[in-house]
Amino acid sequence: MDIPNPSYFSCHTDSCAHLLQTSLKSRDPIKGKSIHAQMVKLGLTFSVYLMNNLMNLYAKTGFLLDAHDLFNEMPVKTTFSWNTILSGYAKQGKLEKAHQVFDLIPVRDSVSWTTIIVGYNQMGRFEDAIRAFVDMVNDKVLPTQFTLTNVLASCAATGSRGVGTKTHSFVVKLGLHACVPVTNSLLNMYAKTGDLEMAKVIFDRMKLRNTSSWNAMISLHMNCGRVDLALAQFELMSERDIVSWNSMIAGCNQHGFDNEALQFFSSMLKDTSLKPDRFSLASALSTCANLERLNFGKQIHGYIVRTMFDASGAVGNALISMYAKSGGVETARRIIEQSGISDLDVIAFTALLDGYVKLGDMTPARQIFNSLKDPDVVAWTAMIVGYVQNGLNNDAVEVFKTMVREGPRPNSFHSSSHVECQFKRDIFESWKTNSCKCNKIRGGIITFCGQCSDYDVCESWKHKWCTESIQSSTSEQRYCLLDFYDYGFSSTWSWRRSHRTI
Repeated sequence: MDIPNPSYFSCHTDSCAHLLQTSLKSRDPIKGKSIHAQMVKLGLTFSVYLMNNLMNLYAKTGFLLDAHDLFNEMPVKTTFSWNTILSGYAKQGKLEKAHQVFDLIPVRDSVSWTTIIVGYNQMGRFEDAIRAFVDMVNDKVLPTQFTLTNVLASCAATGSRGVGTKTHSFVVKLGLHACVPVTNSLLNMYAKTGDLEMAKVIFDRMKLRNTSSWNAMISLHMNCGRVDLALAQFELMSERDIVSWNSMIAGCNQHGFDNEALQFFSSMLKDTSLKPDRFSLASALSTCANLERLNFGKQIHGYIVRTMFDASGAVGNALISMYAKSGGVETARRIIEQSGISDLDVIAFTALLDGYVKLGDMTPARQIFNSLKDPDVVAWTAMIVGYVQNGLNNDAVEVFKTMVREGPRPNSFHSSSHVECQFKRDIFESWKTNSCKCNKIRGGIITFCGQCSDYDVCESWKHKWCTESIQSSTSEQRYCLLDFYDYGFSSTWSWRRSHRTI
């Protein structure tokens, strides 16, 4: 048998390579399999170049098993071969498998490290991404632009300003401080870690700014409660995307500017071609709930129905909460029933519970509360508030006792102004005289009252009751009692010092 001329292999190699690249662009793995068969027939499977291209096609089109089989058959594996199979596992979220491959790579380059960092980052394993970056630096491998943007994103997510600052030094060292994606990542990192001054310095020094740059500053100002500065940045923007509008809507909603939040939502619909996403809708519905703007909320609901928007998750919960808080509690119940939401969705059922409480209808509220497998602090609060507002003080006391025994810690009990007044003044006397000998209950009551600003209610009994309780309390309850005096009783510091060593 005659040995083919070298030009034979060269010609067919070039043709197969071109076909594989075309198949990759069109994301056509079936065509790739056909080319693979031709490669076997033509005796071209010895070509590392072609095998790498074929494996890359399989990996990027989801045929990971075929890619791995091909990888195992390759007598010679290059760094590109390792990185291809590593990337395939990382993109499918199979990080443990990806890490196994990563550990076997003989020589890891920047692509290897970046791939594993990006994989961790995309799966929300931010601490692992940061650790991998530290290992990369220790391995004396220089990070790329893509590495830095992902590490900075992980630092922003975890509040790791220290690592973020060190990453900033790499940005300067590599001369990437003028690269907009990297600078935006730096800006976002400093904004999310609370370094307003550094974020402003970076923003002011940017020669080129895109929408993401402006959005980061708006988000930073909103996080700091400076709605006025966020608005100033927003008005200076020449082009706004959905993130810009969402930041203003959500920020105004979170800081009590509910009317302004709805104005921004309306302006986005009226003055732009942008369509609201789940963040826009959830924030707008939350605002309607705060303002009890049922008609506006119904219009948003109509938009959701007309556009067949997925009303699950945050949007569904916000919709239920809007109806429940605005007097449409039966509509909220129907939405839950039609959506098939299980009783495991504490947010939705707590919103419904709160709606019945507002109407003073405690029977269905109690039924919903009892159906919750793990009620959160909002649900406990709603029940206590409901009983207090309806004059059912004994029931409120019992719910509070149960919360102390079985529910959230009392120092997580987020009280509202009407609870602070009514809960203490209406029920306090019954606490002193009825069923209040348990130190754990006493500790919970003291901690709760300590979170409220009206300390005159406690003045008459604080020395007698606290001194009596602290002698027989456990360490945990003792600190709970002592923490009560962290709230500004200047006259009690000597008492606190004398009992801190007990």
